[in-house]
Amino acid sequence: MPKEPKVVGDILKDKKMTAAYMDYCKRRYCLNEFMFTQNKGNPESLWTRYMDQKKGKEPVNITSKTHLAAKALADKGDFKSGDWKKIIATGKEEVVKMLNKDVMGFTGGDEYKKYVAENAMGDPKKAAKLLGITDVKKLKEVMVNVAVDDKKTAEKLWKELAKKEKILEDYKAISSSLKKANLV
Repeated sequence: MPKEPKVVGDILKDKKMTAAYMDYCKRRYCLNEFMFTQNKGNPESLWTRYMDQKKGKEPVNITSKTHLAAKALADKGDFKSGDWKKIIATGKEEVVKMLNKDVMGFTGGDEYKKYVAENAMGDPKKAAKLLGITDVKKLKEVMVNVAVDDKKTAEKLWKELAKKEKILEDYKAISSSLKKANLV
């Protein structure tokens, strides 16, 4: 199992954890902040999308000092200035510092719990074969929810899957079987 992340940089080392973090950011309405830190666009596109606090499509939380430095160049239409590199780097550092303060929120959230469960549980393909199930994707969803103890969602998903696959076992029996086989 991967080490629990302490900063955003730790999250970025694992593609699946990054995807879970992006889901977390979406839920917390800060996906734009994370996307800004990863965007390698040109100064004009970064200004119009993220750094322009009044007209930006997805404005981010940067200090007024950084915003004003960028605004001064943008107002002149000077997107070729070498100063942009430092301004953008500073803005990204400011946003990363803010995001780092909430990494504990991510590790305590459902998205991280599901990520950990997916990485700790057994192979859904193996489970599907053992159970005679063809819809591996749906079974994986059931397994993840069993692993994170979300009984209500797991039971609902199992009922849908059981109906589709014409399986008679109820949720309790299947949940117990998955646990006994060390698949969740």
